Amino acid sequence: MTIPRVVSIAGTDPTGGAGAQADIKSIQAAGGFALSALTALVSQNTRGVTSIFYPPAGVLADQLEAISSDVDIDAVKIGMLGRCDYISTVRTWLMEVKPPIVVLDPVMVATSGGVLLENDAINALRELLPLATVLTPNIPELEILCGHEKGTIVSSEGAVTAAQTLATTTGAKVIVKAGHLHETKIENYIVSSEGIISQARSIRFNTACTHGTGCSMSSALATRLAGGDSYGKALSWVTKWLEESIRYAPSLHVGHGSGPIDHSHQMRRLECSAQVKTWINRASLNNDLSKYEVEFVNASCPDTIDLCDHVPPQGKWTKLLWQLATPALEETWELPFLADLRSGNLDPWEFTVYQRQDALYLDGYARALSLLAVVATDPQESVFWSTSSSNAILVEQELHREWLASHSDDEFSEATQLDPSTVSTGYINHLLSVCATEDYCVGIAAVLPCFWIYAELGERLSEYNFPDHPYKRWLDTYHDPGFIEATSQVIKYLELAMENSGSKTRERATTAFLTSCIWEKEFFDQSSRF
Repeated sequence: MTIPRVVSIAGTDPTGGAGAQADIKSIQAAGGFALSALTALVSQNTRGVTSIFYPPAGVLADQLEAISSDVDIDAVKIGMLGRCDYISTVRTWLMEVKPPIVVLDPVMVATSGGVLLENDAINALRELLPLATVLTPNIPELEILCGHEKGTIVSSEGAVTAAQTLATTTGAKVIVKAGHLHETKIENYIVSSEGIISQARSIRFNTACTHGTGCSMSSALATRLAGGDSYGKALSWVTKWLEESIRYAPSLHVGHGSGPIDHSHQMRRLECSAQVKTWINRASLNNDLSKYEVEFVNASCPDTIDLCDHVPPQGKWTKLLWQLATPALEETWELPFLADLRSGNLDPWEFTVYQRQDALYLDGYARALSLLAVVATDPQESVFWSTSSSNAILVEQELHREWLASHSDDEFSEATQLDPSTVSTGYINHLLSVCATEDYCVGIAAVLPCFWIYAELGERLSEYNFPDHPYKRWLDTYHDPGFIEATSQVIKYLELAMENSGSKTRERATTAFLTSCIWEKEFFDQSSRF
């Protein structure tokens, strides 16, 4: 495929949070190649602007000509122009080059409320709007462009109505960025002259690190559209990427004012997911196990397990496993997929991908449980594994079948027809190989995380399960008392099996358990990678 070549026309930000610098980062994060034509040279940092230098308009014209005379342009993102002659220069160039996608961020009013364009430049900018494919005004800018009084747009409904008016007069699509409104949830919209085309939800964070959000959103949107995304898919991707970029922005520690967003957090997370190095450090694990082996010699099981989790261990060996698994569990809990799930903002397409992969996984998981039923020597345990295998197919799969059947239209068809992913296949193969070839104790350890991790996450998620939660039925399933009871039973089986096994078997069981814990994390995260 061709990587979208996206031109940023914008002013500068020496501290990298906004303007051309943010555009370049955003274009690359969204999968494009960034080209840049600079307008104003802005001396600013996270605390504010100290000076602005405007080179002659001919310098901007020369930059644009240098780009378009040599490079085939797939999209243009226009940010800060600032002066009438700059606006005229860009307008002339757009009419000559006719880029297929033009996303115009009408930089007129800063988030802080400061006016960035004088009246004559605002009038000149209005003439540029019909050349845009998409407009991305903030709420104060939307008020100006629609002739509303300052502060009169106070709700999403009012913003959408104004955006529809602007779309009608310009012929462009208009993005409503509800982050500027004082509403609990953030909903971004794409609006045409006919009304809302698509919308995407996001979480509102209590953070000052939002500098450059508008620039970044516009640039990323231009790139996704140029890369072939539909309007709805592009908005969904950009909203989710921005949410992650804002969520982790404070960790950058850039400046002492309104800090920048973390444009690269998603890329770093996915880079970690793509690594092929061994998940488990065997030498370190052996040291941990040796330490605990010595510690547990002649020690009796404590009366209480001092762990603040919902489904407790059943003895010293499962306590050890839970302690070793805690880092993977906490990393899983912080994944964007689960963060969006608990807030109710998870994209239905992404949840459909998850449902499809989980349905495929459960077929393999049920076979693994059946293998344990065969090798179990205790009749009650054999019946338990057989029943659990049946439930995986009959009870849990029913929820998947209902969801996938109700989301089989064109919008979700790709998600509902996916083959098993590399993550799903790898996890299934791990379980089947362990349960088919290893000691019974090791097999129990391998399947336990699918009970224990799900049960723990289900209990945590139940605190966020409000009556009209879009994924309430799924959250109810893993908060079900019967599932919690079954999980406790598996923990008891493993505790007994490890107590009656030698050190080598316990070592293999621990490795199988931790490997499954990491597969669980990968499984939840994979829906965000499609």
